Amino acid sequence: MKQIFLLRHAKSDWSTMGQEDFDRGLASRGITDISLISDYVKKNNFKVDEVLCSSANRTKGTFDLCADGFDFDIKNAKYLDDLYYGNHESIIDLLVNVNQAVNSVLVVGHNPTMHILLEQLTGLSIIKYPTSALAQIILQKEWKDLLLNKCELKLFLRPKELKS
Repeated sequence: MKQIFLLRHAKSDWSTMGQEDFDRGLASRGITDISLISDYVKKNNFKVDEVLCSSANRTKGTFDLCADGFDFDIKNAKYLDDLYYGNHESIIDLLVNVNQAVNSVLVVGHNPTMHILLEQLTGLSIIKYPTSALAQIILQKEWKDLLLNKCELKLFLRPKELKS
């Protein structure tokens, strides 16, 4: 059994006029929300063997804030432009080529790609994939045998579900 965690970046900061999208950081609400997700991940002992993260500033910041929750060393993450400029098909290509010794992968990316990828992997339809939302998807086969519509959605967690 393999696990795929899909994490949409935390809410971004739009306060700097004229700032390039790629360079946008996190808003204070985003920091709060991703901290809730990280705490949940840590309490539930979620672990990942590999991290594929978009090279955009807000996705790096998102992962920085939840790396401890996943018990993953930030310096071992792979920061990829393909996760910023690519689409769900480029992520599927990355997943199919993951080393077979790896049992769990965290992908930190953007919408609409995260939304489409979740629907393509599971065959389910979701209404919205909000910022800081985390999906846990189970693959019963090897990475190389990844099939669309054949994975199981085990968890879809939104930060608002963790707020008291």
